[in-house]
Parts: sequence; structure tokens; C-alpha cells
Amino acid sequence: MIRTFRAEHGGLAFESAPTRRQRVRRNRIMALAVIVAVAASAGVLQHFNDNLASSAPTKPGAGAYSAAR
Repeated sequence: MIRTFRAEHGGLAFESAPTRRQRVRRNRIMALAVIVAVAASAGVLQHFNDNLASSAPTKPGAGAYSAAR
């Protein structure tokens, strides 16, 4: 959508505002990007956790969190 308004210099100035369809599309793309970013970060954290678990010491309770400590 193109809007016009009277500028300080006295002439017409044009301003372009996104249409409703463009705003909805941008919002959906941003939501999808957030979902992908959260999934990727969860995958990276899970990968690091799996690697730490496989290289953890074999002593019972070593490296495990316990509220009794």
C-alpha cells in the first residue's frame, strides 16, 4: 500500500506500508524461523548431552545431580 503525505518542504512524499497479506506472511515466516531455531538449539544441546553421557566416568553417581549433596 502506498500512502502520500505533505512533507515539510511542501511537496508530496510517498510512504510504502506493507499490506495485510504481507504482514501475515512475514509473521508466519518469523514464527517458522523461531520454531526452527528452537529445534536446532535443542538438537545441539541433546547432542552435547549425549556426548557427555558417553564419556562420563563409570563411578556410580559421578556427575549426576543429587539434591542431597
